[in-house]
Amino acid sequence: MNIRKITCLILISAVLLTGSSKVSDTSFSSEVTQSTTSETSETIPELYEYNPHPYSTIVAPEIPQDHWDSLYNLVDALREGKDSFDCSSAEAYEWCTNLRTLSNLVPAAGAKITGESNDGTTPFENGKGRIYYNMPVEEYVAREKAFEKAVEDVLNSILEKDDNEFEKCLKLYDYMESNYVYETEGRGDSGPDDSYVYYALTNHTGQCIDLAGLYAFLLLEADVQAASIACFDSTDHQWVYVLVNGKGYHIDPTWSLKDSRETEYLYLDYFMMTDEIRTNTSCNVVDLAVALLPQFWLKESSVTMPADDGSLYAGDYSVFVSLDEENKTLTYLDLISDEEKTLKYS
Repeated sequence: MNIRKITCLILISAVLLTGSSKVSDTSFSSEVTQSTTSETSETIPELYEYNPHPYSTIVAPEIPQDHWDSLYNLVDALREGKDSFDCSSAEAYEWCTNLRTLSNLVPAAGAKITGESNDGTTPFENGKGRIYYNMPVEEYVAREKAFEKAVEDVLNSILEKDDNEFEKCLKLYDYMESNYVYETEGRGDSGPDDSYVYYALTNHTGQCIDLAGLYAFLLLEADVQAASIACFDSTDHQWVYVLVNGKGYHIDPTWSLKDSRETEYLYLDYFMMTDEIRTNTSCNVVDLAVALLPQFWLKESSVTMPADDGSLYAGDYSVFVSLDEENKTLTYLDLISDEEKTLKYS
């Protein structure tokens, strides 16, 4: 744990022990669940449906459209348990079947299929890519369906279809912080068979690579542009870059886990950060890695990920109080001044 986090915990303890009544003791995610389940019988809310073809405009400039088309052909084939798919090129096949691509965009496939031949056949030829399953095909199809259902359940219990991008980011952020714990002892019995997004969702635990991947994937499924990114400088860490109203922000779903902080409150220290704020938390944004990029390193691509708008950042040592969705206002407690403050969003 870094010095910043230790300092934060000391300040938090001091404020909470004073018995401040400004912070709601009700989980934000539970408030959302109550509001969505209190619909009258006359109102049928519009529901989220799983999108099997997620698309990230953030990394798209570096990934040819034929690669995306080939990936979606692979996804459709996997959902039907087929053993091949239409693929544009050997390069597209390599990107589609890469573990990083699968784990972040086709989570159930993660470590369950591969692009490496296990029966002597040629993986790609004449516009066809072969699918090599590491489990019985019928079991994979069932696994895929169960995962899709689980994602829909999360989105429909946390979000409403008319939520804007900021609200989706915040509600899913609270979902992550409230329902997941940091994994400190490795994969255990699951071994490498489940990876990243799938592992985190099905086990409600993981390390930064898993939690960031899941948060980014849920945002994509909720129509918010997001990508999991990482630094390997003084701190090896992974988090999420998002676009809200066309502007970039950093959100870290790992460092504010309620279980790790031993609290019921939602801290906003790592929500909607700028480049400067992210760098000040020991995560240098100069040399970033992006899982979905074919070349992995951001500096070796044409993609840029600026985050210089500080208007949506509540500040250090800030705690969520309430959200007024009608007036687009976030109320939070500043633990330094012990004062409630508001932040306008749109």
